[in-house]
Amino acid sequence: MNITIFLGAGASAAENLPIQNELFSQYFKYILPKNKDTRMNKELTKFFKDLFFIDVTSDVDSINFPTFEEVLGVLDLAEQKRESFKNYKSESYNDNNTSISYIRQSLIMLTAYTLNNANSRSNSYHKLLLENLGKQNMLQNTTFISANYDIHIDNAIASLYDANKFPVMLNYGIDFTNFNMSKNSWQKPIEPMINLYKIHGSLNWLYCPICNSITITPYEGGVMRIIENIKQAKCLNCGELTIPIIVPPTYFKNMSNVFLSTVWNKSERALRESDLLIFCGYSFPEADMHIKYLLKRVQTSRLKEKLKVIVVNNHAKKRNSLREKEKNRYERFLGKGVVYTEYSFEEFAKNPKKIIDLAK
Repeated sequence: MNITIFLGAGASAAENLPIQNELFSQYFKYILPKNKDTRMNKELTKFFKDLFFIDVTSDVDSINFPTFEEVLGVLDLAEQKRESFKNYKSESYNDNNTSISYIRQSLIMLTAYTLNNANSRSNSYHKLLLENLGKQNMLQNTTFISANYDIHIDNAIASLYDANKFPVMLNYGIDFTNFNMSKNSWQKPIEPMINLYKIHGSLNWLYCPICNSITITPYEGGVMRIIENIKQAKCLNCGELTIPIIVPPTYFKNMSNVFLSTVWNKSERALRESDLLIFCGYSFPEADMHIKYLLKRVQTSRLKEKLKVIVVNNHAKKRNSLREKEKNRYERFLGKGVVYTEYSFEEFAKNPKKIIDLAK
């Protein structure tokens, strides 16, 4: 059986990473006080006060922040319409106006900073899932698609590699600049491989818009170099500064990057060849129209039998009303055949076979 496991934010939350609604509170409570005087933080402090009437230097626990999706959505729509807000212009930056694109980029860096500083080395459930899939001889028939920027599943897969005992390599589906550059660099994967397709980008990818290349920073969130040590964020090909590939969760996603396009194409191919798709920690949000488009293309053009779908997205504090709404979203779009379970990602990691058998 060919299996695709789709990892959403709930899978990362199981490793104590903040979910979307917690990003701002985490950043302004724990990270901003240490770096208040940087231009980025000064601009973000002013931005939240100007547009959302929020003082992020006050008691953060008492603030009802807008979601990351709402804030980015407003900015993306302004850029799309080529319109502005007072003191926030569409294009230019001068003494009186900050560009919308600068604020947008700062919010993406805020996301990277928050995720990178939130227990980023804890990936016990991801490791447990891989271990148990391996015990059931299912791992090498499994493809992972992740909508998350963090590198929990990446590091868990990469750490499995042992040239003598388990010569299976992590494959992102794209070619990195630093493939095989030295003995200790990231090695170009060869068969057998475990495919991981990160459709919204990754904290360990640095993209050069000058020479159109991409560098991987193994086992670390290399995006942090852009903030903390910009000299280490230079392109290995041409020496110019790199930028993150992180696609925010809004309706107006820009998927034009050539590497992301490749990842999406390979994700679609993997889904066409899969017998079973398991959503883990993914609530099927309204804003993810690109994912819905991908799934509908796969559903309506398969030569194989109908793709079976299982949803694993429960947790102890989840209200029944939320579960019902979520179940309805899945069934409304993918059909009544969806198996919507009461299991959590942690339970799936402990016994994946028990849940996979529900598709039989």
